[in-house]
Amino acid sequence: MAARPLPPDLARAAARRLGRSQAQVVSRRQLYGAGVPRWLVRRELSIGRWQRPGRQTVALHNGPLEPRARRWVAVLEGGPRCALDGISALQEAGIEALTDDLVHVIVAKGSRRVKVKGVRFHESRRWDAQDLVTGGIPRTAPAVAAVHAALWARSDRQATFFLTLAVQQQKASALELLQAAEEVRRHPRRRLLRRVIRELSGGVRSLNELDVAVAMRERGLPEPARQALRRRPSGRQYLDADFPDHEITLEIDGPQHDEPDARLQDLLRDLGLATEGRTVIRIPMVAWTLDRDRVLDALEELFAARGWRRPAA
Repeated sequence: MAARPLPPDLARAAARRLGRSQAQVVSRRQLYGAGVPRWLVRRELSIGRWQRPGRQTVALHNGPLEPRARRWVAVLEGGPRCALDGISALQEAGIEALTDDLVHVIVAKGSRRVKVKGVRFHESRRWDAQDLVTGGIPRTAPAVAAVHAALWARSDRQATFFLTLAVQQQKASALELLQAAEEVRRHPRRRLLRRVIRELSGGVRSLNELDVAVAMRERGLPEPARQALRRRPSGRQYLDADFPDHEITLEIDGPQHDEPDARLQDLLRDLGLATEGRTVIRIPMVAWTLDRDRVLDALEELFAARGWRRPAA
């Protein structure tokens, strides 16, 4: 319901207060409800002080829309039963290393269809208000968002990346992912979800670790303790893959381990493990990519030298 119209100066101040928590994007309904006269909205748009990114939304400036403003446009245009979801909800939750040209929004099945440039509306029976985070921009919880991002991903590899990232950056637990995945009844990636979440439950925290873990299991090599915690005078340390029965520790090194400071920290960690009689093997992913079979052959020889025997078929 529209409130009693305010004088122009007070109306502009009311609009600014509305926009302060919404990246300077508001709906027409919000403006009218705050007492901003319709004629003033038309005037600010016509002289170019404000702009209209969608049929129902107004940006309270005339510059480019930042990513968060585009997300507000998407949910305000989508109506009351919609929320950021998938990669967009993950971005809003603070997960890093994600980029997408589109804003992804989930809307309840049967909702009014709208078209907004740069927004993809996913009409779904999986819409559930209980999955939403309270406060701020409407969005699904990180675990639900990660599962949906995986379902909407362009490839299985990208789907795995979304699930792994949510756990790696501590925005969702493997158990929360599993609970969200249980709501997926029929989808070609349902089996993939379960497999990846099972690996995450076992301690895998990166795509690289997952690649090595799957390949080692296919070879029949021993299962490690993942992200094993060691308490050292310098603090707590987590090991990617530890094999205490064989006194072997595997560390899976991505490109970030090539930085000078990372090399120093790795060296100090490895020396600390060596004082305990451990053999530390670092697997640079560039070497793994070049010839994973030779790496696996060498690992198999190492385990055999430490007393491991392949189980009888």
